[in-house]
Amino acid sequence: MFQKLKQDLLSGGTTFSKALPEALPLLRGKAPDEALIWLSNELQGYQNALDFYRSQKHDLPAYRVVRGAIYLMMPDGSMQTLNHPYAQRPDFFLSAPINWVEDFSKFDGNESIVEMAEFASFFGGLGGAGVVCVCNRSELVRVIATFRNEFIRLLDYVMAQQAQKEQGAPTQS
Repeated sequence: MFQKLKQDLLSGGTTFSKALPEALPLLRGKAPDEALIWLSNELQGYQNALDFYRSQKHDLPAYRVVRGAIYLMMPDGSMQTLNHPYAQRPDFFLSAPINWVEDFSKFDGNESIVEMAEFASFFGGLGGAGVVCVCNRSELVRVIATFRNEFIRLLDYVMAQQAQKEQGAPTQS
């Protein structure tokens, strides 16, 4: 099962929105709890994303940080500049579920727009439809590639652990 999932991910034969819900239950008890939490966050989005802006010390994955700018998306589709210290940063943490990032990366053009739901409480009263991050599409492709590589590394680890158990060899913790 894990080998087929790995092959499908490498070949582009599956999407993260299909692979993660299938893999998570199968990985329970085989992968470290931290890895399961990480995959769950990737599947559902990072609920603690504001930690990135509030502290230098957080446990959010660095590969999800992109260079870009954030704007208030207006109901008519236009974007307004935000006057807030967070908006003055050059880099932003993408908290969106990985399948959203995957979808946004497939749009035409070099510029991508990703919803930043964690900012709804800060800027919700400004009359916009939400806050978005505008970045180069290559940033999203990098996030996806890094996640895919880390996910495959986890699958390789689990397959190696299973092979050791089947051979009766002691397992490493």
